[in-house]
Order: sequence, then C-alpha cells, then structure tokens
Amino acid sequence: NSSSINNYDQIIGIFRERRCIGREMNKFVDLLMSQRELFVEEELLHGFSKMIAFVRQTESEMTRLATSSTGMAAAGLSGNNSLSSRIDYTEVVNPNVVEALVREFSTSWKTNIEQINRNVLSYFSNFRNGMEILKQVLTQLLLYYTRFQDIIRRVWRSKPPAFCKDLVSTTAILAEIKKYALAI
Repeated sequence: NSSSINNYDQIIGIFRERRCIGREMNKFVDLLMSQRELFVEEELLHGFSKMIAFVRQTESEMTRLATSSTGMAAAGLSGNNSLSSRIDYTEVVNPNVVEALVREFSTSWKTNIEQINRNVLSYFSNFRNGMEILKQVLTQLLLYYTRFQDIIRRVWRSKPPAFCKDLVSTTAILAEIKKYALAI
C-alpha cells in the first residue's frame, strides 16, 4: 500500500514538473487519495482496532435501534414524539467493554501515535506526502475517538460511569497532534 502511494506521488510530481495538468493527472490524484484512505484505516488498526471496531459496530446497532423505534412511533405504537432522545442504548453497550476501551486508550494513545509517526516517516520517501498522510491518520484517529465519546454520552446521558474520568480530552489529543504538525 505505501509503495503504491509513493509511486502515485512520484507520477503526480512528474506530471506537475512537465506542466501536464489535466484528466490523466487527476486519475492519479484520485488513485493516490483512495490509497491514502486505505493506508489511514490500516495504520489506525495497529493500535486502535478494538476501539474502531466498537465504534463501527455500536453506531450500527444504535442506528438500527433508533430506526426501529422511529418506525414504531410512525406507526402510532408510541405516544412519544421525541423518541430518539429517549431510546435506551444500554442494551447494546456493555459497560465493562467500554471501560476496558477507555482504560486501554488512556494508557496507550501517545505511544501508538509515536509509532504511527515512525511508520509514516519510514514508509514515505517524499516528506511532504508523508506529513500529509500523518495529518490524515491523526485526524481520522481524532474523529474515531470523538465518535467513541459521543457513544458514551448518548448511552449514559444522565449519569456517566466512574470510568469517564479516565477519558482523554480531545484537547489533549489535539495538543499532541499539533506537536507532530509543528515538526513539518
């Protein structure tokens, strides 16, 4: 995957050098972008696979639950107009699993980001391209983590569990991302 990204980046560089900007170059730009997206997801799976799987699966279950509840409301089976805000998601979320994910993330996120940085720097010969990819990976990580926090907020709206004190703030993650961005 990283070799495809390097190759596409080189091809695009040659197109730009020769001022051959057009449809053909755009095809390679599209290929580069799709390979980057695949790389980003793959890279995040090394250190954050459990959280990512949890977010994807839980969001899907929550959507299914909300859709079936909305369908009931539309059919007149519920007198509740604001049903989506009152859906009990605790049946799709195991608090022990969430607690383990919170603790795992809080103890390993910085180390995992450092590893991602090392990987990206070693995989990509073009520094600019590597830094763009690093920003993309870290941004995607922040998006997954924000979605993870949103799930926790939706499930435990009124009374957050004690493990919520161990959640890493998005401000702390942004500060760490900025450290790597400043290295550019």
